[in-house]
Formats: sequence, structure tokens, C-alpha cells
Amino acid sequence: MAWGSGAFNSCDKLLERVEKNDPTLKELVILPMKTFGAKDLERLSNAIENGVNTHLVSISASGHQLPPSSLKAFGNALSIQAQKQQKFGITSLAIGSKDMGDEGVIALCQGLALSNGALLQHLDLGWKEIGKDGLYEIGRTFFHSTFLTQLDLSRNDFGNDGIVQLSKAVVEHHDDDAVAFPALEQLILSECNIDSAGMDVLAKILLGPENTKRSKRIHLAIGSNPIGSAGCHSLVQLLSCTDHGSIISHLQAAQCSIGDEGVGILSNGCHQNVEIMDISDNNITKDGAKKFAQSLSHSWPDLVELKIAKNELGSDGVSAMLASLVTRSDTGESTDSEKNSTLKNLDLSYTNCGAEGAKAALASGGLHTLRLFGNTIGSDGFDAIAPLLQGGHPNIENLDLGGNNAEEESVVRLLDSIADKKDDSTHSRLVVLEIGGNKFGDMAMEALTRLQSVWPELDVAHDKPVEESGWKDEDQD
Repeated sequence: MAWGSGAFNSCDKLLERVEKNDPTLKELVILPMKTFGAKDLERLSNAIENGVNTHLVSISASGHQLPPSSLKAFGNALSIQAQKQQKFGITSLAIGSKDMGDEGVIALCQGLALSNGALLQHLDLGWKEIGKDGLYEIGRTFFHSTFLTQLDLSRNDFGNDGIVQLSKAVVEHHDDDAVAFPALEQLILSECNIDSAGMDVLAKILLGPENTKRSKRIHLAIGSNPIGSAGCHSLVQLLSCTDHGSIISHLQAAQCSIGDEGVGILSNGCHQNVEIMDISDNNITKDGAKKFAQSLSHSWPDLVELKIAKNELGSDGVSAMLASLVTRSDTGESTDSEKNSTLKNLDLSYTNCGAEGAKAALASGGLHTLRLFGNTIGSDGFDAIAPLLQGGHPNIENLDLGGNNAEEESVVRLLDSIADKKDDSTHSRLVVLEIGGNKFGDMAMEALTRLQSVWPELDVAHDKPVEESGWKDEDQD
């Protein structure tokens, strides 16, 4: 990889390496502090179009203002490269500044349209001030691409109008038996001002004509869009395809204002194939958590990771959710076969889970990663969960207890509990423990030393020990 951050801000040496077909130069990264203009892009285009370079596969040149004419010529060079050789060429591209706008995107796409988007697999057009006209051209260019797997359009304020124009391009260029963007695996639409109406159109684009089927599941990122609870109806269409399961494998929908009503809508149906979901910071309360809990055992058969952080679930909401998961065999509770056993990673940071919620989480028998950061459960909370961590944990590998404002004495008791093996057969899977944001002094360091003598492989992340106020080491200079 060449970063292009050498002296005098010139890209000349980098471009010389491209023109000389340097076999070690496969990823070209031109940082924003470099000077990269129309003439530089022309040199790069010529090297690609003429077949001079046969090793370069990735170009990252975001943050540089480039004229539309140069962008069109560059797109044309990529098309010519694709037409000459179908197996090798530029597959990853990030280019242009935040002022690129529709004019620049349209120019680039006009060049790329000659080959249905060339060989591009990854295209990053995030934060380029793209509007509805740019979205239409993107749709027209890449609709038939059998290469494009990742498209990033985040932080462009095109809103519903942009999605409508994307749909228009799809309708105008579709085949009866084809889905739009057939190779697509990741679509990033975060911060694009899309609401429920836009989500409805987007769902139709991704689902395609009736009786068609996508060969690839999609990672859909729609965070920080005002889709509201109404937009969840469209999400359910994507998550609950009757014949072949969800076309969405990963859903990132943080900060979408879906609320309790939206969670209730998402809890309906069976969302087969959904593996990862992020619904953090969505104004979900204990009522929404309870609705979601009821669906965990039957609506999400493949869900492995759930982020529901920054929602005021409270101890009741968190406890209800954890009651839907399988419990530890050493708790004495019977394991219900109807409970969810697929969920492995759970983020409950900033949910106000309280000590009871934290205890319920640690009683889980299926989780591998548990984040309880920022719940301010304090010393009482640490004392309450310490018995559940005696000798480590039978299934949790990564545990985050940071930012909970526990006093040092409680931190010591928790560390000593982990160090206290019940018997020689005790087996703990705990490998990472995060306890930063809790009081940590000399006593805690001594407890940590005791813990590491028992579990030497356990990695404990903690704050730097704090000296008592007014104390001074006379041996220090």
C-alpha cells in the first residue's frame, strides 16, 4: 500500500510507480493533504486505459476536488480496462471531495456506464453532496453490475427524492427476471434523511420483481435516518421474505426513532437469516424490550449479535430480554428448549440495566460477548454480580463492565471473586475483562496481581491507578 504523504505534497512519485507498473503497488491511497488535481487524475487514467498498469486494484482519493470532465475521463478509462480484461483491474474506488455533487457523480457514472460500472466491487461515494439526479445516474450505471458488492452513499442528504430516482432508474432499465444490483452485499445509506416513505421505495428496489430471488444476502446500514415506527413495516418486508428468508443478513438501524411501536412491528414474523442487528439509541423503553423479548425465541432463529445500547430499558426490560435466553447450567434453573440459544453477542451499554439486569445478563448460558458499559450500577451492582463471576464465567469470553462508577473496594471484591476457583475442575472462558471507568488504585492492582496468578491468560483493561489525594511519594523526583 502506498499512502502518498511524502514531501512537497506532490503525487508525482506515486504516479510514476503506477506508470512503471510497480508490482508492490496494489492499493493507492492519496491522502487529502496531498495535491491531486485534474492533471494527476489524467495521468492515472492514461495508465489504466492504456493497460500500462496491471497490478493496481484499489484507489482511495477522497477529499480532492476534481473537475467533472476529468472524472468522466477516469470513468471511461475504467470501462476500457474492464472491456479489455474481465479478470483484473480496479475493483475498489473512493474518489472526490464533499463538493463533488451531482455534476461530478454524473460525469463519473457516464464514463462507467459503458461497462455497467466496470470491474468495481467497492464504491465509496459517501459525503459527496449527492442529490436525486446523482442517485438516478448511479442506478442507471450499476443496475446490471455483476461485480458491485459494496456501495457507500452515506452522509448525502438526498432523502426520499433520491431513493425515488434510484427506483426510477431501476424501473427504466430492469429485466423481467432480474433483481437490481444482483451482486450487492453491503449498502450503506446512513445519514441520508430517508423516512418511512423512502424506506417503502427502497424495500421494493431490493426485493425486486415478484418471483425473483437474490443470490446474496445484504448488509443494510440505515442508521441516523428518521424512518420512525412506520418505516419498520418496510423493514419487516425485507426481513421476512416467506419463500427464502430475509434478504438482509446484517441490519444497522441505530438512531432511527423507531421506538417501542417500531420494535413491536419488527418482532412480528420469522426473520430467518438475520445474523446481526443494531437498534441502539432508538427511544426504546422497557415496554419495547418486553415485546422484543417475546419474539427472541421464535422470530430470530439465526440472530448472533444484538446491539440495543443507549435505550432506557431499565432493569425490567433487560431482565425480560435475558429471560428469553438460555441460562447457565450452574444456576440451578432448568434450561427451556423454547428459549433462544443462538444469540452470542449482546450490547446493553447505557440501558440503565441496574444490578438486577446485570445479574440476569451474567446468568445467561449462551452469550460469548456481553457489554454493560455505562450503566452506573456502582458498588452495589459490582457486589451483586461478583458471585456470578466466581472462578470466571463458563461461557462469556469478553465482558465489559466499564463506566459503572464502582468504588475500589467493590472492584477488589469482584476481581478476587474471579480469582476464586470453586474447585480444580472449574473452567472459565473469560479472556477479556474491561473495568475502566471504575475506581482503581493500589488495592485493585494487588487484587489484579492475585487474579493474574490464577488466570494468567485473562486480559484486564483498567484505568491507571490513582494516587490518594495529598499523598506524595518521597522517593519520586
